Amino acid sequence: MDDFSRSLVEAMQFENDGYHHYTAAAQRTEDPKAKQMFGQLAEDELSHHKTLELMFADHQKQGNIKLKPPRIKSKLDPAQESPIFSPEFRERVGDKHYEMSALSIGILLEQNSIERYKNYRRQAKELKTKRLFNAFIRWEEMHLEALIKQQQFLQQSYWEANRFAPF
Repeated sequence: MDDFSRSLVEAMQFENDGYHHYTAAAQRTEDPKAKQMFGQLAEDELSHHKTLELMFADHQKQGNIKLKPPRIKSKLDPAQESPIFSPEFRERVGDKHYEMSALSIGILLEQNSIERYKNYRRQAKELKTKRLFNAFIRWEEMHLEALIKQQQFLQQSYWEANRFAPF
């Protein structure tokens, strides 16, 4: 397997990891808005995976990529004050350990994806391939921005409720 094929297979694996993480988070949370948004993140990761599969198939058959860069279609809006959880969730955040952990893990997954896509972009020889990885970087950055914003929105309340520090 050549280096480019290996990068696509690795990318499919971490998109798959994100899909399963967000699917589990959507199933486990009781907050309706969080359920919807974790579900959307899972759908986005699945879409990334499918595009990578197509890239891999093109590369295996023809040795090149003929796909256009994917458009950003996520319904996740990082501009919202609370892009994932409902305002009522913040009031009950003290016992929401799983959801807070899911945010932290999601942040790490997105950061890892961004770094890997940047590395793959550096290794790519064709401009078209670089543009594809740029599109994936933008997708993951949008997810990362929303997750970080959500974590910051909830963090102080979570710390206070769990007495992590003397406030």
